[in-house]
Amino acid sequence: MSTSTPSATASVSSSTAERGLDAAPAPTTLEADPRTVVGPDGRRRDPVRWLLWLFVLNIVLQRISVPNISIPLTVPITVLWCLAAWRAGVLVIERQRLLLWLTAAAASSAVALPQTLFVHRPYISVNSWLFWMTMWFPVVFMMSDRSGETYRRMMRSVTTVGLWLSGLSLTFLLTQLVGIAYRDWLFDILPDSLHVTGFAISYPITYGSPIYKSNGWIMLEPSFMSFTLGVCFMTALLTRAPIWKVVFLFLGLLTTVAGSGFAIIALGVIGMLLTRQGSLLRQYVVPGLLAAIVAIPTAIGQVLLSRVTEVGQSNSSAAMRSFEPYLYLIPRWVAEPWGVWVGYGAGASRQAVEASGTDGLIAPTIGKVFYEYGFFAGALLLALCVVPFMRAHERALSASLLLQFFLLQPPAQPIIVPAFAVVTLWAPAARGYIEAGSPGDTEPPPPPTSWRGLRRRR
Repeated sequence: MSTSTPSATASVSSSTAERGLDAAPAPTTLEADPRTVVGPDGRRRDPVRWLLWLFVLNIVLQRISVPNISIPLTVPITVLWCLAAWRAGVLVIERQRLLLWLTAAAASSAVALPQTLFVHRPYISVNSWLFWMTMWFPVVFMMSDRSGETYRRMMRSVTTVGLWLSGLSLTFLLTQLVGIAYRDWLFDILPDSLHVTGFAISYPITYGSPIYKSNGWIMLEPSFMSFTLGVCFMTALLTRAPIWKVVFLFLGLLTTVAGSGFAIIALGVIGMLLTRQGSLLRQYVVPGLLAAIVAIPTAIGQVLLSRVTEVGQSNSSAAMRSFEPYLYLIPRWVAEPWGVWVGYGAGASRQAVEASGTDGLIAPTIGKVFYEYGFFAGALLLALCVVPFMRAHERALSASLLLQFFLLQPPAQPIIVPAFAVVTLWAPAARGYIEAGSPGDTEPPPPPTSWRGLRRRR
């Protein structure tokens, strides 16, 4: 059961302000409406609505680049949103994470000098360094109202967004099944200067198949669609969503024919069992088994089933995102003592894996930060990626996303924003928060909601 009341929430918000660095008086939660906060200008704002804007914009705009620069438009939008939300009182600054971000930025930029002086043929890309620090800039903020009631309302709203996204993903597949050939409409409409390049936008589910994996036309890759739907699936489980919603999200996940979302779910379910949240899963066991029985014999099910063991297969997609990059990075990293301590330069890991001649090889997070910035600066950057996921409201959700970034999916900006939206901006959790479904949580299932779930619940 949510432990926050209007007065308790105001107390949490007040204690948060003591830790934050606000340029104006600390926002407080209105006693008359516990779903809103009062900004420095005295206006009421719903933090969940603000967060949903970021979540939705990151979905619909990620394929559009900054003009003439192949960087998703969502990168500057996320930074501007953070600053606007901070000025509006929706966010406050978390002191410890701000200090960590500044320290990591200073250390990772300072190693450029010894790299130039002592490392043989370093590769230093200022743009790569700037992009990495900008991508993780939102971790210095946290929501001003992180009460249990507001957090769970956010998760229900994210689930609703996932239903719309799943519907789009299913439409992507159904149009092909009725004979409408796949066409990248967004590519045809956008001018070349607004294309984000370097991503596998979509491709057949199997070699030669006329059916393409779903990216919903608007997402950079099917794996990004899968990842986002996986996040929405987990919020559905943690909020006791009706069975039909969970099944509908599952169907949308299937159309992506990508493993990112299923990995989140597998890790998340294991985490829920370990954190004594198994009671949340009971109502979904039978429908889940029936869905699996129906899906496995299909072409899509067979492709997904084959991916379960592909991590151990050479040149498989999962292998090239997990352990194979280290086969190229580690020998070079330890070849020079100076390289171990100061690294080979921002962007050097990408150059190293591309020089291998293996298409699809991607430098994972751990390999990237240590190879490019050395032991000390790399450790700070790694801490910057890990610390914001600590002390989250729902440990199973936080751990599943964090492990995904470190084991299978290098953090790209369009998929790390959902992690900001459901985990890091809400950490640390409000004092006294009880995880969903754990002993002590007596919150009843939420009432049925309509498809217009983006409206504020009253």
